[in-house]
Amino acid sequence: MSLALNIVVASTALFNYLRAGHLSLRISIPLLISVPFAFIGGSTILPEKTLIIIFVSALFSASAMLLLSGNQIKIRQEKIRKLNLSLPRLSLITLPLGALLGTISGVVGIGGGIWLSPILILTGLANPKTAAASASLFILTNSVSGLVAHSITQEVDFALILPLALVVLLGGFLGSRLGAFKMSHEKLIFIVGIIVAVAGINLATRLFK
Repeated sequence: MSLALNIVVASTALFNYLRAGHLSLRISIPLLISVPFAFIGGSTILPEKTLIIIFVSALFSASAMLLLSGNQIKIRQEKIRKLNLSLPRLSLITLPLGALLGTISGVVGIGGGIWLSPILILTGLANPKTAAASASLFILTNSVSGLVAHSITQEVDFALILPLALVVLLGGFLGSRLGAFKMSHEKLIFIVGIIVAVAGINLATRLFK
């Protein structure tokens, strides 16, 4: 069910960020190598608690860096912009990143977009709005892939999904519209930092189940 809701939210977000002209295909397309790696990660059995501790630590660290970064992110973005990376050189970064995040999302069972946004922002590869657009496409494609795989082995209860989908459709549309058209980059960085921290808390709760 969560994959279906991810598709709804990511679709509305991608729609708004596309309209605002924030999607960079140079960054986004190579990241979609994540799709087959998500399948591989999903079939891999590893010690769950150890992985959760590692990934929770990574999420909290990313959240802290986003919230405390100040002008450092702008400086990194300016350095990357001046380098004017060609598509082949940029792909040397984004292809391995997509493969890694696809594998992690498959192993842990959470969307890779929660990792992608802070990485793109903190490394200076993308400004917050471009990062959000890339994450939306990333989440959409991986969630569609996961839902197809899930529907092959299990029955999907669309009657239960539909009412929730209408609610998240409205919330996702309004939120992404604010992010794409209204909010400053600084406010968006703050929001991403909070969301990443919440994802870390949510993942940490698995340790006590």
